Amino acid sequence: MHLLQLVDDLWRDLDRLSRMGASPADILFDPAAWVVATYRLGRALFSLPAPLRAPLLFLHRPLAMALQLFTGVELPVAAEIGGGLYLAHTGGIRISPQARIGRDCNVSRGVRVRGSPLIGDRVYLGPGARVEGSVRVGNDAAVGANSVVRRDIPDGAAVGSTRPLRMVRGRQRPPLADQLRAWLRNILPRPTQLLLRTG
Repeated sequence: MHLLQLVDDLWRDLDRLSRMGASPADILFDPAAWVVATYRLGRALFSLPAPLRAPLLFLHRPLAMALQLFTGVELPVAAEIGGGLYLAHTGGIRISPQARIGRDCNVSRGVRVRGSPLIGDRVYLGPGARVEGSVRVGNDAAVGANSVVRRDIPDGAAVGSTRPLRMVRGRQRPPLADQLRAWLRNILPRPTQLLLRTG
C-alpha cells in the first residue's frame, strides 16, 4: 500500500510539473523536483517495518542531506505532504517535521513552516512567508510574500501583510477548472488503480 501511495504521489508531482509547462528534460535537471522525489522515497521508506526501514533510511539519508545542502530545502520525511507539491524555487525553505500539507500546494523560496500547522489543498505560500504554530490554513488560501500567519485562515482567503493575518476577500470555492479536474479524477482511473487491475 505504501508503494502504491509513493507511485500515486510521484505521478501527481510529475503531472503537475508537466501541466505547468515543464518538459521531461526540465524535470530531470530541476533540483526542486529531485528534492520532492527524494522526500517521497524517504516517506515510503519511513513507513516500512523497523528491520527494513533502518538500513534503507541509512542509505537514503546521505542523499537527502546532500540535496538539502545543495538546494537549501529542508523537507523532513516525518512531515505529511500530499501529492502535487510544487517548489517554485529552492533556497531557504524549512518545513517542520510535524507539519501536514495537503495536495497541489505551491511553496516559494524562503518559506518557513514551524510547529504543527495543518495546511489545506491548493494553498499558495509566497516568498518568505511564515506559518507558525498549530494553525489551520484552509483550502485554496493564498499567503502572500513575507506574510506571517499565526491564526487560522479560512478556505479561499488571502493574507498579504507582514503583520499577522490581514484578511483580504478571496474566492470561496475552487475555480471551475479545479472542479472539472476533481470530477475527472473521480471518474478516471489513477495509475495505481490501473496497476492493481493488471497485477
